[in-house]
Amino acid sequence: MSVIVEILASNPLTSAVYALRNGVFVVEQGVPEDLEVDEDDRGATHLAALSDGEVIGTLRIVHHERRAKIGRVAILASARKQGVGRELMERAAAIAFRDGADEIVLGAQLTARGFYQRLGYVEEGAPFDDAGILHVMMRKMLGRT
Repeated sequence: MSVIVEILASNPLTSAVYALRNGVFVVEQGVPEDLEVDEDDRGATHLAALSDGEVIGTLRIVHHERRAKIGRVAILASARKQGVGRELMERAAAIAFRDGADEIVLGAQLTARGFYQRLGYVEEGAPFDDAGILHVMMRKMLGRT
């Protein structure tokens, strides 16, 4: 089990988060480097999963009024299939709810949509290309009473 921390762009862990994202998206998946970091990163809430002080997973939450968009979900290759992604997503949902979101949306790589479905996300619309990788939009409503 990892420790999940919430960080802002000024946090010293930010460089490790970006390095992990670069390794996963640019090196492993061939996403052009100039597309990996964008303007949403500055205002996003970033989560980092730590194991023995090392960043082994990350994602970002971009808030749009009562909707949260999760993106840039990346897990270190050696830490995959160990529940880190699930821990990050559950924490992200709790933060989105805490911050007033009624729903979460995300663009899931087609190869990962089963992962998100198991977490309660529902597919919406046709697949689309994002940085040369097929994605599908997914949504999860957050319970408010």
